[in-house]
Amino acid sequence: MIKLGTIRVAGIRDAEAILEIYAPFCASDCPISFETQPPSIEEMRERITHLTRTLPWIVALSGDRQVLGYAYASHHKERAAYRWSVDVSVYLSPGARGQGLGKRLYEKLFAVLKELGYVNAYAGVTLPNAASEALHKSVGFEPVGVYEKVGYKAGKWHDVAWFARQIQPHNDSPSEPIPFAAYLHKRISANQGVDL
Repeated sequence: MIKLGTIRVAGIRDAEAILEIYAPFCASDCPISFETQPPSIEEMRERITHLTRTLPWIVALSGDRQVLGYAYASHHKERAAYRWSVDVSVYLSPGARGQGLGKRLYEKLFAVLKELGYVNAYAGVTLPNAASEALHKSVGFEPVGVYEKVGYKAGKWHDVAWFARQIQPHNDSPSEPIPFAAYLHKRISANQGVDL
């Protein structure tokens, strides 16, 4: 059993550890990610920098400050009416799986997304993946459909199941979502730091 230290906001200093966790999912024989080549370390740093201007990216650390896993939100679609909806993902290092860490990361991510003003979260799961389906159901996601044979990798076509979760009640006059960078600035100004 790995001892969890803290969950905090990810930064570019975490890019190497995040890439180490993510790269195996890009392997040609692994259909979990539809990327076919792992990003470079420079590209991973850019992804973190670009995304955290508007949306959260968080990491879970062990007691000795090693990155065990991460979760992040990205824009669901670019059209303006979608701006209260996000796609979410979580990835864990092999030794951290099956211990409830994915659930803890998602719970922290949803708490931040709620504070930012987001309402809907969506997640795609390449099938079959019983562990990921169970994780998403355990944090309140419900299945909404399957894109059949939508991605070709590892020598075959793969289905992707889509799940939806309401982050907070729908309001007929929703406030504009707050950029994550502004949320962070407010936390740091209030001496709350980046631990979540």
